[in-house]
Amino acid sequence: MTKSLQRGVHTGLLVSLVVCSALSQAVESQNEAQVWLERMTQAAQQLDYDGTFVYRNGSEMESMRIIHKNDESGERSRLIALSGAKREVLRDSSQVVCILPDDEAVVVAKRRPPNPYHTAILTASKDFAQYYDVSVMGGDRVAGRQTEVLVLTPLDKYRYGYHLWVDRETGLLLKSDLLSAQGGALEQFIYTSISLPAEITDDLLEPGITGQQLTWHINGSGALETVVGEAVQSPWQVDWLPDGFMMADCTETDSQSGDMPVTHMVYTDGLASLSVFIEQLNNEDPLEGLSAMGAMNAFGRIVDGHQVTVVGEVPASTVEAVANSVNLIQ
Repeated sequence: MTKSLQRGVHTGLLVSLVVCSALSQAVESQNEAQVWLERMTQAAQQLDYDGTFVYRNGSEMESMRIIHKNDESGERSRLIALSGAKREVLRDSSQVVCILPDDEAVVVAKRRPPNPYHTAILTASKDFAQYYDVSVMGGDRVAGRQTEVLVLTPLDKYRYGYHLWVDRETGLLLKSDLLSAQGGALEQFIYTSISLPAEITDDLLEPGITGQQLTWHINGSGALETVVGEAVQSPWQVDWLPDGFMMADCTETDSQSGDMPVTHMVYTDGLASLSVFIEQLNNEDPLEGLSAMGAMNAFGRIVDGHQVTVVGEVPASTVEAVANSVNLIQ
C-alpha cells in the first residue's frame, strides 16, 4: 500500500469516526431531552407549588400567580391575575371555574378547555417529538434555580419551535420561549419566584373574588364563547392539515350574541394546536384575511354563508392553508 493510499485510508477512517461520534452525541442529546420532557410533565402535575410568573405575547404582558396542589382528591389549581383586569381561574379534575368580575360573569366548564399560557407543553403527548428535533443546549439560572435548557426545533415550516428551561432539582418548567422561524421570541413566560411548600392548604385554593351578584354561565347555557359545549358530529370538513395534526375535539357552543351555535374543532400534533371556528354569518362585519397578535395567528374566510376562522399558535401560512381547505360536506 502506497503512503498516499495509507493517508487516504487514515483520513477516511478519521472522518468516519468523527461523523459516528457526532451522530452518537446527537442521539444521546435527544434521548436526554426526552427524559427531561417526561420529567417536566410529571412535575407539573404531581408537585405542590406556589409561584409568580410573567407572561408576554407580542406587546402584551401580564403577571400571574399560580397555586397548584395534588393529593388524594386529584389535581387542583388557582390562577390569579396580578395585573390588568381582575380574574381568577380555578381548576380541578372535573371542571374549570373562571371568575371575571369586569365582565360581571362566572364561567363554569365541565370539560377542561385548552390550558392558558405555558401549559400546552406540559400536557403534550409523546407523539409530538417525531415532528421536532429535541436536544439539550446547556444550563442556566431562572428564579434563582439551576435549569437545563431544552431546544425543540420543528422539522417543517408549519409549526413553531421552543426553548424550555427545566428546573434541575424538581423538573418544573420555569421558563419557555415560543420561537419564530427567525429565532425571535413570539411568546414567553418566566417565573420570577417559586416555592415548593411542604403543604398547600385548602384555603389557598379558594377564590379571592366572590361570584355573588355575577351572572353564572354553566356548560354551554350562557352567551360567552369560553363556555365549553357538547361534543358534536360536524358537517364541516378540513381537507388539509400539517403532518401529525389530528382532531382532538369537536364541540358546539353559543355565540357571543347567543343567536347561533358556533362549531369549534380542535386539532393538535401533540404539542402545537389550532382551532377552527364556524358560525352562520350575522349582521356583524365578517373577518376575512389574516390577523395576528404575538404568536397567535388567525385567518378568516366566508364559506356557504358561514364565517370560518382558524386560530392557533402556529405560523400565519399554516392557519391560512387550513382555513382555505375547510368546506361543507352536507
